[in-house]
Amino acid sequence: METRSVTLHGRIFLRANIELRTGLHIGGAAGGLEIGGLDKPVIRNPLTNQPYIPGSSLKGKLRSLMEKVYGAPQTFRVNEGVYVHVPTNQDEYQRFRPIAGVFGTLPNHDKLTINVPTRLAIRDVPLTPESERQLRQLRTDLPYTEVKWEAAIDRVTSAAAPRQIERVPAGAVFGPAEAVYSVYVGDGETVAEVVELFGALLEAFTYLEDDYLGGMGSRGNGQVELRAVQIVARRLSAGQHDDMQEVASAESLRALDRAQVIEQLQRFFAASAGQAQP
Repeated sequence: METRSVTLHGRIFLRANIELRTGLHIGGAAGGLEIGGLDKPVIRNPLTNQPYIPGSSLKGKLRSLMEKVYGAPQTFRVNEGVYVHVPTNQDEYQRFRPIAGVFGTLPNHDKLTINVPTRLAIRDVPLTPESERQLRQLRTDLPYTEVKWEAAIDRVTSAAAPRQIERVPAGAVFGPAEAVYSVYVGDGETVAEVVELFGALLEAFTYLEDDYLGGMGSRGNGQVELRAVQIVARRLSAGQHDDMQEVASAESLRALDRAQVIEQLQRFFAASAGQAQP
């Protein structure tokens, strides 16, 4: 009888504030059609009416950027016209491991079984208290947001079709964002190589700063920058739940030395894996 095992050695937390360099639009459902109503509202917390960044939007964007950079084949159809990368065999999984090994895959997809759970979870990101206060005092077009007018131009008649886009103004800060990377180690894996995969998350966030978050980025929306970056970690073992320890911090993402961060994390988790400290 075949047996499988996976061990959780701990977790790595990447925390940062997300500063908007340009206005951000992450769409929500319109409350209803009305004359003069918004064409594209932003998503809001129904309890506070404040805009937020859904963890699903952030994780999906990071994964999409990694798939594009690595040239991963789009093998799984999500819905009409939308495809994503899901490995179909072990060779493909290993080749694109910084994607599926971090962001997750489907169980038993095309007869490929991956025994390790999804390692990455990303939380929803609220406005910081300071940004919430500033936006409330500014008396923006709508609570916490601005209305941006756009127009589609008919290429033949030059007739304009105006529409209203709601977005969070440039300069607002969301945070702290928190990405949680679980150090799951399956059969045939080592703690050191699983920790090394965490570097793919830092890589993905670097691509995000060069790209955009949310909708209509080609029209200027969604340029973001990570600020006040902190990486903390916690070791776990049966009957033991260590306190969190800071591994690295920097004012910006690009100020972090990725190789140095990975080396420090590998040293940190060596003890829980029963390995000698290097």
